[in-house]
Amino acid sequence: MALSLSLTQKQQLKLSPQMLQSFELMALPLAELQQKIASEIDTNPALEIPSGREASFEAFAEKNQDNEKNIDTYSDSSSYGSDRGGYDTEASDRLQSFMENALSDEETLQEHLMSQLGCEALSEPEYEVGMILITNLDANGFHVQEPLGLLNKEQKALFEPMLDRLHRFDPPGIGVQTWRESLILQAQVKGMEGEELKTFSLLVQDNLELMRANKQAQAAKNMGIELEELDELFSFLKTLTPYPGQGFSSGPQLYVIPDISIRKVEGELILRMNRSSLPDLMINKEFEAFSLGKIPKETQAYIQGQLKRANSLMFQVKLRNQTLYKVGQVLAEKQKEFFLSGPQFIQPLTQKCVADQIGVHETTVSRISTAKWIDTDWGIIPIKRLFSSAVGDEGEQVSKHAAKEIIRQILEEHQGKKALSDQKISDLLKERGLSVARRTVAKYRNELHIDPSFIRGTN
Repeated sequence: MALSLSLTQKQQLKLSPQMLQSFELMALPLAELQQKIASEIDTNPALEIPSGREASFEAFAEKNQDNEKNIDTYSDSSSYGSDRGGYDTEASDRLQSFMENALSDEETLQEHLMSQLGCEALSEPEYEVGMILITNLDANGFHVQEPLGLLNKEQKALFEPMLDRLHRFDPPGIGVQTWRESLILQAQVKGMEGEELKTFSLLVQDNLELMRANKQAQAAKNMGIELEELDELFSFLKTLTPYPGQGFSSGPQLYVIPDISIRKVEGELILRMNRSSLPDLMINKEFEAFSLGKIPKETQAYIQGQLKRANSLMFQVKLRNQTLYKVGQVLAEKQKEFFLSGPQFIQPLTQKCVADQIGVHETTVSRISTAKWIDTDWGIIPIKRLFSSAVGDEGEQVSKHAAKEIIRQILEEHQGKKALSDQKISDLLKERGLSVARRTVAKYRNELHIDPSFIRGTN
């Protein structure tokens, strides 16, 4: 055998530390970004806060409501970052005030999963897909958007193996679409398989409502098993949790800071960025000046490293806010009827549509919308709620969220003695020009946490 050398060329995606930091900051909710900035200020002497400000969205809104220079309509093309005022206080007092307004450290579901992802032996493309899947999870651990729609052609080949890897992470049961799928996945993780898993799936998918209505005999008959086996399966089910992510997300859910506000003012929609909850950041000139003197190489390297970190953080925060502002402009335009008239008027809108309009990748819109909140006349809601697929095979098409609101309204307005069945709701929707199948009605009703008709009728 002869030894030989050969040269080959191949294309490979390399993610720089700056790109990874950009991905991280894009997905961070405002409260967690406060913590990250506070930690960086505390450890990096190259950073300083030039002006003090309190982490209060309402204070910002009240201060600027009469200042036309700080008000942008959704059609305004001005760039992010208008002039900002400050308070003449000592830097240490300003830093203390800012840090007191940041939340105490508490690990979120996404942080918990990202720490596990970082311990895996992955290629950079695999890590990128894993990060996209994790940032697409809601507080329950379920997919917010259809995950395949967030991946490009090359990434889709990695979807199944990375999703399977994610399913093995703690807590078990995350990375699915619904709580029913989560329960079945948890059973698999605990070792259930074969016919037993198939029977358990029948219980979870089609017979839980019968169990709640104390119709165990009917459930057992539907599943083709004895009552004793049904009791065993139901007892096992009670050891599982339908929403595995909630144990990690209670902190941010209890204390929400909106990133943007879109409200109706004198008949016109006004878009405001919440600039008050983040400090102005700048380079400490005195620290920077040390690098110009005659100092040892080790000290020079330390100073340059801190300055690089500081500049990178400032750039990434600015990029995050600029992207969020652009997304807010598109939402104000595309979801105008919602902001003016309410949840029933949310229009079908995909993240791809918004991404195309602002000139970024769809995954960027997914990250910047994750765990972000918007203040509206209809309450403070997740930005992702304004993205919705179209519902209706014929006639009028509305968004999924609008269809759910209409179903809720139909059930609340119903005055008859007999509870409306899913088929009857489907028929009523069709009378309104909206074609929604019975199974889809049942799915939306479950998502609204409304019982089926045979249980509602007994209340």
